[in-house]
Amino acid sequence: MLKKRFMVALALVFALSLTLAACGGGGGGDAAADEGAAEPGATTEEEGESADSGVAAEPEVTLVLTQHDPDSSLPGQYCFAWADMVKEKSNGRIEVQVNNGGSIAKPTESLNFVKDGAVDLAWGLQSFYPDAFPMTDGVLLPLLPFSSAEQASRTFWDIYENTDYLTEEYSPYKVILVRTNCDAPINTAKKLGALSEIKGQHLRATGSNMIAFLNELGAAPEGIPINELYSVLENGSFQGSVTDWHAIDSFKLYEVSKNYADEKLIYNGYYFLMNKAKYDSLPADLQQVIDECSGQAALDLMADAWDEEVSKAQGLVTSNGGEVYNLSDADHQKLVDAAGVVTANWIKAMTDKGYDAQGLYDTIVETAKKY
Repeated sequence: MLKKRFMVALALVFALSLTLAACGGGGGGDAAADEGAAEPGATTEEEGESADSGVAAEPEVTLVLTQHDPDSSLPGQYCFAWADMVKEKSNGRIEVQVNNGGSIAKPTESLNFVKDGAVDLAWGLQSFYPDAFPMTDGVLLPLLPFSSAEQASRTFWDIYENTDYLTEEYSPYKVILVRTNCDAPINTAKKLGALSEIKGQHLRATGSNMIAFLNELGAAPEGIPINELYSVLENGSFQGSVTDWHAIDSFKLYEVSKNYADEKLIYNGYYFLMNKAKYDSLPADLQQVIDECSGQAALDLMADAWDEEVSKAQGLVTSNGGEVYNLSDADHQKLVDAAGVVTANWIKAMTDKGYDAQGLYDTIVETAKKY
């Protein structure tokens, strides 16, 4: 843990040094500083405004947040928006320092970092940690009855908030939000004239359910980090992937892979978690601020963004010479049949371990109808 804290501190110092270097001026800097300097003991206009408005001049608490997608990605923009919401509701008393792009923790590290307290907040994907979220895998089964990211996200949060199915696996954390990504198409180097052509293709996938699903179809799935996907698609060592539309945009996969069967295979999950000890250490009124920015408020923030991303990413595919298409009805049914096998196998395996997997699956189907 000490090593993690040191690495986080080192990353933050490096980021700060870049910021200071970018802000430093050339010749005449001293004169400019003198010109803008206030008289000793004077109150500047900005300080006066802060005092009048009730906004803290300096934050009382700084929270470090890690997230592995780029600044421009939806998760990156979401984390900035959430930080702004916290700052506003706390009247500037809480500052959330957002670190995107995996600058502090890799996708496979952020959960342990937030659990151990090396960072205060982490946004990431449960599918990178299947042993940590065994029942969440039920929300990440292929071809669940979802038609939008908002519907899938509201279903996910509803089940977390109003049932006990997911309570135990999230108990080590202060949960800000659980939600889903937008849906994932089947991306292949060559257009699939028939689903049978996927057999033997080396495809990137994440999560045990999607890997089992692609195995059921005869493909050769493998999990690799998202930031490596562009290069393996470009050099042909992977023939495609099952990756969400958001990543297709954020990592510019449309430049190197051109064919996308839009079959809405899965809505992968996100976690947004806070270190529990850090939350408990806050004064009660600042805990209330975090509470007010969690759950429904966090879910409603940028609620439509992931669905809007689908049309944006599909437009990027077509404008770069690619194609978005659908499989035949007969081939779609083969996907449904394969998903049925994966679902049945998951329910049995989890039931054998003592979980009420069938109850969770039935609840997902019924809850989805509400949204």
